[in-house]
Amino acid sequence: MTDITEEERRDGRLLVIGGAENRTCGTGPLKEFVSLAGADQSRIVVVTTATEKPEQVAAEYAQVFHRLGVTSVTELRLPHRAVADSTDSLDVLRKATGVLFSGGDQSRIRSLVGSKANALLRQRLNGDGLVIAGTSAGATAMGRWMILGGDGHEVAASTVRIGPGLGLLDDVLIDMHFAERGRLPRLLSGIALDTLRLGVGIDEDTAIVVREGRFEVIGSGVVTIVDADQATVGYAECDDDPMALFDVRLHLLPAGCWFDMEQRKPWFGPVPAAEE
Repeated sequence: MTDITEEERRDGRLLVIGGAENRTCGTGPLKEFVSLAGADQSRIVVVTTATEKPEQVAAEYAQVFHRLGVTSVTELRLPHRAVADSTDSLDVLRKATGVLFSGGDQSRIRSLVGSKANALLRQRLNGDGLVIAGTSAGATAMGRWMILGGDGHEVAASTVRIGPGLGLLDDVLIDMHFAERGRLPRLLSGIALDTLRLGVGIDEDTAIVVREGRFEVIGSGVVTIVDADQATVGYAECDDDPMALFDVRLHLLPAGCWFDMEQRKPWFGPVPAAEE
């Protein structure tokens, strides 16, 4: 059981942010996060597992959320599996209306995969109205698989490293700081290794708001979708050599656009009234 009352219940959401979100003027993805989590009644938990500077990062987010009218902001570090399985940590997460995973090094989040905290977040997202956000490293960790690193200008197996994620969003591979760091080759490389995944590259100060198998784009940048479910891949003999990749669909979605992840279909504007 959680400490959320019937009056506070709302549909669960995922808010996946490409990093470097605006923290100064109370607009954009963080404002949307607070609105979804209950506005000035929000109880926000900032998970700082990924960062080397948890106190600084937690303080920065607390300032932003306080400016947005939130009085309840709690830091939760979860540095390793034992803490993520602890009763104290689970109690903090049960009381939250919104949970934000900070940026940093996503490899640090691997220790949380399969933990009791991970299971509780999945449960509350699917049936208890929790809003979960991830930014930068915290964004790629939202998927069942996450990008751990990699760089390069070729579409090749060595361009990307992938490991298990938190499994809050199935069949999607997320990359962040996308246009700013030129990461299309990395995302294409990850999708080429498993063409059933949907590639989602999110620019800075940009986010997707996910609900019921589809998402809306918000923020100042663009979301790039890589859909290779009908593609043909020619793998190279060496991981450093470029792959052949035919018939890949690419979509660019600025703010206000939507995408149906089940039908793999983008569209302009809000959800049609008949689908509400």
